[in-house]
Amino acid sequence: MNAPRRGVLHNEHVLLGARFSEDDEVETPHVTSYANEVTPGEGLEGALLADLTGCAYLLVSGTSAEAFGRAMLAGRNLAVGDASFEAVLTGDGSVCSVPLALRTGDTELVLLDPTARGAALEGWARFLASVSQGDGAPLAGVEVEDAGDMLVPLLLAGAAAETVLADYVGSPADLPVPGRVSSLHLDAIPAVVARLPRVGATAPAFLVLVPPTSARILWRSLLSFREVSPVGSEAVRALTEGLPWGSLLLGEGPARATSEELAGWGLLRAGEGYVGARGLAGRG
Repeated sequence: MNAPRRGVLHNEHVLLGARFSEDDEVETPHVTSYANEVTPGEGLEGALLADLTGCAYLLVSGTSAEAFGRAMLAGRNLAVGDASFEAVLTGDGSVCSVPLALRTGDTELVLLDPTARGAALEGWARFLASVSQGDGAPLAGVEVEDAGDMLVPLLLAGAAAETVLADYVGSPADLPVPGRVSSLHLDAIPAVVARLPRVGATAPAFLVLVPPTSARILWRSLLSFREVSPVGSEAVRALTEGLPWGSLLLGEGPARATSEELAGWGLLRAGEGYVGARGLAGRG
């Protein structure tokens, strides 16, 4: 077995007293928690900062990326610049994953799932891409890649998240609104910044994708704000469990939800056209 890869911020986490995952199946160990870590509730009064390296983080690209996204994601059809939580269903209508989906370009789609369902998301996406490559297949021309070596994913969430990021760009008006993604410069650092959709009473949250060469600089800069506290995957998963559909994300096996529940959470569009639609309707 190959030695596990270390994320570009590994040494930064060690300096902060990080505890890392010990799962032999994980290719890139992730931070589970830090010494003296704040609780999510306390941290959200300021801003929580998490390095999501090691979670399921995929780039779907190619001429059929848009069509692939419509088929794989059961929620609304994404336009370029949209950021949305989306249900991914298996053929029988079971919930495989509820990733954050970013439409970053005409031929690009980013999927990110920091929960225990990330491995299932990656496996299902790769399977769907593989069966789409035959002669005359409608989704031929799409590639699913691990995006971990492309841009480093950082999550900044909490009441102070907007104020902290606005310090880099000039004003809050220069940041994307909820449910949108933009290419920005955080001071001199190029970044792709998505503001997560507001779901109920959840705190403001941003996903910041930054080049590996600049990740250490931005990580240290963000932690220089007294409002910002680093957290690991355990805290991030606690946040996801607080989402309306959080109970679906706890296990790794098939999760069941009705079409009414999924639609009520904003995870299901009307009609068919996505994988699992007929299976979901057939379950009643």
